[in-house]
Amino acid sequence: MKALMFASVASMVDLFNRDNIDILEELGYEVTVACNFKEGSVYSKEQAKKFMKELEVKGYDVLNVPVPRNISDIGSMIRSYRILRKDMSKKQYDIIHCQSPIGGVLCRMAAYPARKLGSRVLYFAHGFHFFAGAPVMNWLIYYNIEKFCSGFTDCVLTLNKEDYIRAKRHFKTRVEYIPGAGLDVKEIMDTRVNRAEKCRELNIPEDKKIILSVGELSRRKNSSTAIKAFIKAARDDSILLLCGVGPQYSMLKELVYENHVQDRVFFAGFRNDIAEIIKISDMFIFTSRQEGLPVAVMQAMAGGLPVLCSKIRGNTDLIKNGRGGYMYDCEDECGFAEGINRILDNKKACDMMGQYNMSVIARYDKTVVNDTMRKIYLSLGEHYER
Repeated sequence: MKALMFASVASMVDLFNRDNIDILEELGYEVTVACNFKEGSVYSKEQAKKFMKELEVKGYDVLNVPVPRNISDIGSMIRSYRILRKDMSKKQYDIIHCQSPIGGVLCRMAAYPARKLGSRVLYFAHGFHFFAGAPVMNWLIYYNIEKFCSGFTDCVLTLNKEDYIRAKRHFKTRVEYIPGAGLDVKEIMDTRVNRAEKCRELNIPEDKKIILSVGELSRRKNSSTAIKAFIKAARDDSILLLCGVGPQYSMLKELVYENHVQDRVFFAGFRNDIAEIIKISDMFIFTSRQEGLPVAVMQAMAGGLPVLCSKIRGNTDLIKNGRGGYMYDCEDECGFAEGINRILDNKKACDMMGQYNMSVIARYDKTVVNDTMRKIYLSLGEHYER
């Protein structure tokens, strides 16, 4: 038996699909991993190359597919389609697991002939581009494309309730809900770290309360609102620590310098020790404009932090307003500033919120997700009738 694990970029495979690859292998599948290993990822080219080499050493077939991030790059999309279709024709996969908006469409179109010969296609939607409050153009384009593609998809996986309900009502295929992409909750809960040493490593003051934000520095993640809220909160006893890289780095850095808070707002860049950083932090702030089900918020919950976040799809699945933290409109700088002060000024409430989040996040543990994925793979392997 053969299976294809496909995503647009290497980081999506590495961060969200390692366990899925292991499960497929346990079930007896020879797994090929395909994605754009060269560009488009939140990983550097060196990190993506290292991951590709790791997969090869483990014995997996790897395939570089030049999936673009921009829908205007027609040439790369055509090349990606041809590469995928040729590979599928040659290997005759039993299961094709694809994800990401552009890549997911290209992969399912390429799989159309293979599906007629018995391949089963699984599409994992990490968050549809059409959602409550999304621009009309998103609905006109992405909704209709996804609805059309559902007609030649054997199973669509959704990881938040809003997407699940909408897909269940309107798509022409089997739709399943899965509680995230898999988080090792216990590992984060059990993480121990020396605060003084970690602060020295990050080059941040040890004697300040730490407000943590994790995510790509992009318009979608909206870190500018977190910075402006921190400035409005006017807390000399705290710092804001941003972990991540992205296209808005220079703009955000300029915002910090314009407001003379470079001694209280720190950019840590890309980090692979987020669990440790969570354990030295006092609260988490997440002002994103669009999410599927944010891993960063889940990590903060597992680490026992109260969470300030935007009131959007995905976040509302995770955070109960007033119990696990506070929620505001993604552009509400004053609201977030108020939330910062409400949490940091009340340690008892802060601790209770953290404990509440730890109790909630257990249902999103990777053991739950992996059990669900195993059952779905098994059902696809049985070639059920739709």
